[in-house]
Amino acid sequence: MPFISQESVLEVKRAVDIVEVVSSCFPLKKKGGSYWACCPFHDEKTPSFHVHPERQMFKCFGCGKAGGVIDFVMEHEKVEYPEALRILAQRAGIQLKFEGGARPGIGKEEILKANEWAAKHFRRLFLTAPEAESARKYLASRGVNDETCETFQIGFAPDSWDHLLKRAAQSGIGEKILHAAGLAVERSSGGGYYDRFRGRLVLPICDPRGRVIGFGARTLKDEEPKYLNTPETATFSKGRNFFGLNLIRDEIERSRTLYIVEGYFDVILPFQAGLRGLVATLGTALTRDHLRLLRRYDVEKVVLVFDGDKAGQEANVRGMDLLLSENVDIFVSELPEGNDPADCVVRFGADRTRECIEKRTEIFDFMLKAASARVDLSTPSGKTRVVEETLDRLAQVPDPVKREVLLQQLARRFALDVGVLRGRLQPGAAAPIAPAAAKGRKEPAEAAAEELLALLLAEPGHVAAVRTLLPPDGYPTELTRGLAARLYDWDGPVGDLVSVLEAPAERALAADLAMREFEKESVERRIQGCLETLQRRRFLNERKGGPPGGDPDEALRRLAEARKARPSDHGLMPGR
Repeated sequence: MPFISQESVLEVKRAVDIVEVVSSCFPLKKKGGSYWACCPFHDEKTPSFHVHPERQMFKCFGCGKAGGVIDFVMEHEKVEYPEALRILAQRAGIQLKFEGGARPGIGKEEILKANEWAAKHFRRLFLTAPEAESARKYLASRGVNDETCETFQIGFAPDSWDHLLKRAAQSGIGEKILHAAGLAVERSSGGGYYDRFRGRLVLPICDPRGRVIGFGARTLKDEEPKYLNTPETATFSKGRNFFGLNLIRDEIERSRTLYIVEGYFDVILPFQAGLRGLVATLGTALTRDHLRLLRRYDVEKVVLVFDGDKAGQEANVRGMDLLLSENVDIFVSELPEGNDPADCVVRFGADRTRECIEKRTEIFDFMLKAASARVDLSTPSGKTRVVEETLDRLAQVPDPVKREVLLQQLARRFALDVGVLRGRLQPGAAAPIAPAAAKGRKEPAEAAAEELLALLLAEPGHVAAVRTLLPPDGYPTELTRGLAARLYDWDGPVGDLVSVLEAPAERALAADLAMREFEKESVERRIQGCLETLQRRRFLNERKGGPPGGDPDEALRRLAEARKARPSDHGLMPGR
């Protein structure tokens, strides 16, 4: 049975960044040199989910889940290791290689051709098939005219389990290609495939070049989900694409302004009414991949246009942290309550909708308004909460001049000393405190052993030298001895080491230690201190029990030598 080659595994790990992968799923806040968020794996209000970019690993200090980027995908997507690796490979555009048997790969070009064929087939059915009457009536009820349907190539998928599979086979497109394109689903029994989209209005999703990379499909019956998208494929990722971007590239390049809405019809109906420049996210908050795409077009202004309700405002807030890290001007358009852009066009017409969209608020003012609405500003604690939340967001602004201007505005708004606020913005000042810090004190030797392992995880270039001074059996507990043995023989990313540890206690300890932060210039000095503590313990234990066939004076001599030794004498310098 074929399995993914180790060469491919290493290629994928080198190509993906855990911060980008995690932030494509939910927003992260940068604090100091790492990132934090509320954990996606359990309910919490205070962020305890920590992502460390240098060590390429994550750790939740609430539920304890930890590991590298593959572990995160496995946990978040609820898939096994091979599928997680496949998802990451598709994200990075890497064709996996297999060993132990041939496994032909299906390339992007084949998927794009299948998508193009499917889009034309769905469109032809929409125009001619009697069973598509429900789709035509639905669009008429939404006010979508024939010209707009043609522009967006809106199609129809019949309510059949194998219609597309049969028609594709007649056109020379195999079921495995349809499966790779996300158009077919493999049966749980393993006995073949069935059509993904059935009895739905189908909307092709195109890349900026106009190539069909996936589909969104709306049900025409009272069933869930209302919308069904193509899954992650080699050509499609909902966290890195927009709906409608291919139709307004010229408008964006002219105005340098992009309006971001939530739904397909929030793009379609305004477009029909002459309102161009709108794109929709595909069921996700804004991600770094979205922002990377915007940079290609030199977008200078981003306007978030969402439903005029609390949920819409919360959606705005979720996208702000990422947008603030970009060098663009950000605004928010609040629509009349209970209306989305599509509703506004139908109810109020194009001119009134344009007025609503262009009546926008600078993001800093919106942030203060949104934060203030959730607290009682008449109390000191309420004001403090708003200030703290706003400062966390201002910390993401890369331009120091812009950040200073906004900081002074915040100080004036709440009559505070700008110097106090400026001090609060220093890197790492607001980093959450891990629950582990509240635990009881450990014995000196155990504390030294854990600190030494944490230092080696942070700076693995010192492992070789430390290994010559302190073997694994020199550590005081079974856990630290086991972890030291694994670390001494490890030659890869720290996140991967955590992933391969099978014992829950050992894995939890490694994850905790790997997340500790140290000042780089203090590492060698601290390693030396830990070594002295542990050598002293070995000496005392040997003297008390007597080393097998040994002499206490010999242990004392070794301790004296260790004390005189300096880190540089033993090569405790970066690099293995």
